[in-house]
This record gives sequence, C-alpha cells and structure tokens, in this order.
Amino acid sequence: MNAPNSVTIYTERIHQTVDYISGHLSDEIDLEKLAAVACFSPFHFHRIFSALLGETPHNYIERLRMERAANEIATKRNLNLYEIAYGCGFNTKSSFSRAFKKYHGVAPSQFLQRHEADFHSQNVMGSRKPPQNRRSDFDAVEIMRLPSFHVAYTQTLEGYETGIAKAWNELFIQMHRKGLQPCEGPLIGIPYDNPGITPGEKCRYRACINVPREVVLSRGGLKTADLEEALYAVYHFKGTREEVADAYSFIFGEWLIQSNYLPDEKPLIELYPATLLSDCSQNRLQYDIALPIVNMP
Repeated sequence: MNAPNSVTIYTERIHQTVDYISGHLSDEIDLEKLAAVACFSPFHFHRIFSALLGETPHNYIERLRMERAANEIATKRNLNLYEIAYGCGFNTKSSFSRAFKKYHGVAPSQFLQRHEADFHSQNVMGSRKPPQNRRSDFDAVEIMRLPSFHVAYTQTLEGYETGIAKAWNELFIQMHRKGLQPCEGPLIGIPYDNPGITPGEKCRYRACINVPREVVLSRGGLKTADLEEALYAVYHFKGTREEVADAYSFIFGEWLIQSNYLPDEKPLIELYPATLLSDCSQNRLQYDIALPIVNMP
C-alpha cells in the first residue's frame, strides 16, 4: 500500500465531510449522511472522523453550531434569538438557550455583555489581552466590490499557529506537481474561525491562489473553488504580528458596529502580496483584511 496516498485519501474524505457540515449547520445532519459524503460505512466513518479530528461527529457539529451562534450574537445584532437558533439547527429558543448555556457557561442574552470587550482580541495562543486603541484606522477601511476569484486551494484543520504555514507550503508543492501556473491577482487566505471562540488548534484555514477558470479540481489535496463577486469592507492593515488580533477587534468591535453595514454570509478573506509569503519570518506586515458586508435594511 502506498502510505502517503492512503493518508491523502482519508484526509480528503474527512475534509469533504467538514465542508459539508459547515454548509448545512441549519439542517438535520445524521451520521448516515455524513458517512455517505465521506464514502465510508457509518461504523467506520465515526471511528475515522473521531481519530483524525479528536472529537466525535456529534461533538464537532455541536461545537460548530455553538461557535456560529456566539459569532452571530456578537456581529449580527439585528437578529433576534429565534433567527440565530434556527440558523444553528435548533427549532425552539428554549432548546437553543439550554445548549448555548451548557457550552458557553452563560445564557445567550448574557454572552455579549460578558465578552464584548475581549471577544475579538483573543490571540491564537489562547491568552487574552486588552485590545489596543485603533480608532485612527477608520480611514484605512475602504468599501470595495471585489471581483470573483477562481482559486486552487489547500486546507488545514489544525489551527492558525502552525496550520497556515503548512497550508501555503502544501499549496505551492501541489501546484508545482500538477504543473499549474497561477493567474495574476493577490494570494488569498480564508480564516474560517474566530480564535476568540474556536479552540486555537481547531481553526480551519484555506490557502488560495488564482488559477485559470478552465482548471477544475474536485479530488485530491488540491481543489478549486469560486469566490463570488461581493461587497467588502477592506481594511488595509499595517502592523506587527502581535497587532493582528487588535486589528480584528477593531474591525468587528468598532468599525462594523458604527457602520451602516451588516456582515454577509460569505467568508472573510485576507489578501496578501506575494512578498508576505516570501519571508514568513518578518514581523512587520502589510495586507488587506476583507470583511464581506451587505447594506443594513
């Protein structure tokens, strides 16, 4: 048996399942359906998923729903509790509130009040620090409609601290193996999770690069996807690595709540110049953090 190829197959199937779960959190998700997505029997799927991710499919789904709920309470303050509960797969507010309090330790109505000051300032190591004042950065935010992107990507489920560098390294290795040349445009990172809520070692990240639209990859360690044209609040960040958490605190905790916009359902993206990855050890950073937005009704 070819061991590296075997590992790739198992990893790919679990990634397919993770992507499916992320897109169907408001639906009923049963073990049989997830096993079918991964092309395993339910018995084997449960064991493989648990072994690779360190939590059962049920616990993984519950965690993602509670993390989504916490993020929506903090960023979508126009939503009522039932809308948040329904979007996270609960049919009643009472069942949602019980699950939320069990996971987060406080009722949904108390969550924002308790964590508003530090919700977006937790760094990837899991420690909290008071956010720095970045009010002068309001002028660094530009409302832009970004075009659609057709990208090749690799994905990591092991957190930002070590996973981001591994994802980019694997992306370039896979591109070279397949003889693919990127198109012009920025390098794109998609940090799916908020490390203020999601355990740092479980944050999901995609490393993306623009490729010709005729390139379509649906299997293997390198896949393609389309990012739709959308309206973004683009924060032109300049600062040190230590200030990245403060930058996110500013975007969500100051800029967003004082704007006339709401966050869109699309993922936040980071747009990097090629020079940022040419020297991963540099401490001074300059790149764009693009938050998808929609007009407030």
